[in-house]
Amino acid sequence: MLSRRGRDALSPEHWAGIEQYAHTTVVRADAAPERAEAVRLLADADLVGATNLCLPRVDAELLDALPRLRGIVLYATGYDHIDVDLLRSRGVGLSVMPDYATTAVAEHCLAMLFALATRLHLANDRSRGRCAPEVSLRGVELTGRTLGVVGVGRIGGEVARRARALGMEVLGTDTDPRAVLRARADGITMVEPERVLGECHVVAVCASHAHGAPPVLGRVELARMRSEALLVNVARSALVETGEVVARVRSGRLRGYAVDDGVLDPERDADVLDQGRVLQTGHSAWWRDEVLERGARMWGERLLAAVRGRPRDAVTWPRQDAESSAAAVTEAVVL
Repeated sequence: MLSRRGRDALSPEHWAGIEQYAHTTVVRADAAPERAEAVRLLADADLVGATNLCLPRVDAELLDALPRLRGIVLYATGYDHIDVDLLRSRGVGLSVMPDYATTAVAEHCLAMLFALATRLHLANDRSRGRCAPEVSLRGVELTGRTLGVVGVGRIGGEVARRARALGMEVLGTDTDPRAVLRARADGITMVEPERVLGECHVVAVCASHAHGAPPVLGRVELARMRSEALLVNVARSALVETGEVVARVRSGRLRGYAVDDGVLDPERDADVLDQGRVLQTGHSAWWRDEVLERGARMWGERLLAAVRGRPRDAVTWPRQDAESSAAAVTEAVVL
């Protein structure tokens, strides 16, 4: 295991279960190893468990150097930084944790929306002398407004339920046909993307991001939004064309933008940051006590399932029967 917490990342019960099926190597680290070091650490591994922080770059060159590798169990929900087609072509599986931070991320989405609407972050800065007097603290009420959800999955549905409790109408759009069934349960009216962008006072981006895919909201899509609209991106920053959204905020063609990342330059974009019209939260939506506890448990469950040849929440996994798959895992490295 290569992680910040080492063996402490999993419970003794999970370690006991895993070590019935595989010899494990645990390495404590604060960052992803460089290529040569990664090859040295993983050369004998059949299975790798990793957090995003410690996962080395998974490309053809690394996989060429790790012919024994059969699976990766990732402590994460998103996996857009991993070429799944490449893994599939090499017979390497990928298991993830789609549910461990859903509630926290949905709550964070609402928190970012409240901040943009109420200017709460600026009021705090004003009280500490960090906000110029001419910067307005004037906000808007959310009750009675319309929220548009781009990506009606687990997180999008949780955001919608909370927004409806605030008295907001919710429209949604998604390319996945299964989203229609989820939307009914969450009180979301499914419409075309043009309606979500053109009619909604607030748009929340909750979609997943495919490896190498272009932004979901680029120049054309952003131009459809109302000038007084608020845009909240609680998913990947790459889903929104950053330069274009900042330009629209700067020119008054969009009221505000919040993103759970840190993509703006503090000096170049100081105007919109200092005025609080762009809010960045540095990928902290998942960072909650409950999520850390839940994540450790779920990661242990998935690692144990993988070494037993019965992977859970597999994005892709080589097709083998459980007995032969489990027998093939002799060395597991958890990153």
